[in-house]
Amino acid sequence: MRNIKGTWVKALLSGALLAVLLAPSSPAAAVEDPPITAGAVFNDPLGTTSRQDAVKNHIIKAIDSTQSGRTLRTAMYALTDTGYSDALRRAHARGVQVRVVLDHSFSTSTAATQLTAALGTDRTQASWVHICPQDRACIADVTVDLGKNHINHNKFFLFSRVGDPGVAEDVVIQTSANQTPANTSRFWNNAYTAVGNTELYTAYTAYFNDLAAERRDADYFRQGKTAGAEKYYFFPQSTGDLMVSVLGNVSCTGNSTVGSASHKTVIRVAAYAFHRADVAAKLRQLADQDCWVEVVYNKTDELPALAGHPRIRPYQLRLDNGTATEGDDLFVHSKYLLIEGNYAGHPDTKWTFTGSHNLDLSSLRENDEALLRVEGAAVHDAYRANFLAMRSHATLKG
Repeated sequence: MRNIKGTWVKALLSGALLAVLLAPSSPAAAVEDPPITAGAVFNDPLGTTSRQDAVKNHIIKAIDSTQSGRTLRTAMYALTDTGYSDALRRAHARGVQVRVVLDHSFSTSTAATQLTAALGTDRTQASWVHICPQDRACIADVTVDLGKNHINHNKFFLFSRVGDPGVAEDVVIQTSANQTPANTSRFWNNAYTAVGNTELYTAYTAYFNDLAAERRDADYFRQGKTAGAEKYYFFPQSTGDLMVSVLGNVSCTGNSTVGSASHKTVIRVAAYAFHRADVAAKLRQLADQDCWVEVVYNKTDELPALAGHPRIRPYQLRLDNGTATEGDDLFVHSKYLLIEGNYAGHPDTKWTFTGSHNLDLSSLRENDEALLRVEGAAVHDAYRANFLAMRSHATLKG
């Protein structure tokens, strides 16, 4: 009997062991996506809903991943999309310090009024909304009227931390996109995210604080190279032209691995508005020196300077949206400059300049604006791929 029991026990144990060995393994725990990723994000108004909303979703995910006790700052020109304002109100409700500078132009939208009602306007409190004066920027102190704007044209978001401690500290998101529905479904836009660059975050925070305090200055222009790959520029600039100076650092030859097929430097410009004659003249001068220049634009007064040159290709990206509504076109809203080649004495390098800064006089002289320079191939190549994708939908005009 003992032997039978022993045999039965052994069989039972063996069967149990076999069952364990043959049982399907439990699935591994899913790896969660990080709350924020550094680098470039682009939307596509011709793509799926998720592609149209890529920039918006990137920013709202960061907002929703900001924990109680942290600080979130944003400077915006246009806020009409309640997806953004709802996310900011949720952050405030869970204890995030939410601070907003908003241009007056869209301050009566439903999104803006709901956000202002939730946060209040008292800057002695943890959260608040500050609205720039009507018909004026917050900083730019216009002494000579050059045209039409005088606005806080900024579009950036600052986070003291996104997610858990140590995951993403000192986050800067600089985008070309306004916080409106059209900026997802009709306009091509981009966003660049820097994570962990404390110098950059600190510089943007100081600029934000100056916007909120309305420290008026017709020549506020600031620039600074950080310890990371980024350099910042804040406007207005009362004399000179930063972009002409940038292009003055370009040499067309000296490369051995990048650029055109013959290793000449290539300059690519994506421009919602291109109206600065000095910039167009500088691009043509560089083309005369054997650089290759490509421009994808929405509107320009400078086509005579850009067209008719064998090494300049101007493309207009403005598409009929297929509706009967006037002004419902699709167009490039990004504002970036790419340099692939010899820049500031550094051949075979790649550089990206991106932000809210259009190539018009208002962006240079009259507006509150921010621009970032990013050094490195990975970011440049992502922007180049976006440029070529936009170019594929554009019409060559020269």
